[in-house]
Amino acid sequence: MSVGAVSVRLVFLAGLGAALAACQSTSSGNEPSPTERRVTERIFFGGTKLPEQKEEVRDLGCPAANILDGTAAYRTGDTTQARGVAYQAAINDLARECRQEGNTMRIKVGIQGRVLLGEAGKPGTYTIPVRIAVRGNGQTLSTRLVPVAVNIPASDNQAPFVTVDDSIAVPITAADPAEQYSVLIGLDPQGARQTGPRRQRRN
Repeated sequence: MSVGAVSVRLVFLAGLGAALAACQSTSSGNEPSPTERRVTERIFFGGTKLPEQKEEVRDLGCPAANILDGTAAYRTGDTTQARGVAYQAAINDLARECRQEGNTMRIKVGIQGRVLLGEAGKPGTYTIPVRIAVRGNGQTLSTRLVPVAVNIPASDNQAPFVTVDDSIAVPITAADPAEQYSVLIGLDPQGARQTGPRRQRRN
């Protein structure tokens, strides 16, 4: 065997030994060093890079937003007769979007509605009480009242309203948020009166 052939064989054996050492270090549970990774790629894959190990990404759903039954609209004034109605407020449409931040799912909801004056109503600014609640695992996790100001000009008898709430945040668990949580939205004039400012008694 010539000296050149011996040198080529020694170089090949040295490279193979380095590659085997890299494989042994990988199989033992340790990440290969950059040098070991390049040797392994060159010997066994012809310079092709090894596939990167990626963390498993969960495909999480966005919880639904729905109008609570019986709370899509309400009237004020003397509702026993048509001429006694001051105004009617109603929710026409909902929208929502979700954003994952670590182990938290943030939910933003948009609410669109309209206020229509009745025969007993007058143009001006009205406060529409929108309630937003979050339910999960069969329980109400949070609820709050969002007052929305609606101005009806003197030249009209109705006006639309839009409000966006982005303060909803729920924890992400093993369950899919779309199956675990739901957002309920409605108009709550009773709640608005209950949470309104109290008058101080005079001595």
